[in-house]
Amino acid sequence: MYRRALAIYEKVLGPDHADVATSLNNGAWLLHAKCDYAGAEPLYRRALAIKEKALGPDHPETKTIRTNLQALIDEQSAKQKEK
Repeated sequence: MYRRALAIYEKVLGPDHADVATSLNNGAWLLHAKCDYAGAEPLYRRALAIKEKALGPDHPETKTIRTNLQALIDEQSAKQKEK
């Protein structure tokens, strides 16, 4: 459902719209919660790039995505240290 919604947003709003970034962030969060770090990271990064361009680096929505991405990176690092 998420991928379908994202495709609709991209088609209707364009691939660089702030709402597309919100959808990307939500999908990344879902994958992140399922420990699919490899799937989540590129979505977070794309969402962050779109939000930074659309809203600026200091906007609260941009900061939320940056925080989510950092949490993912921190979890990946912790998992690597456990091995």
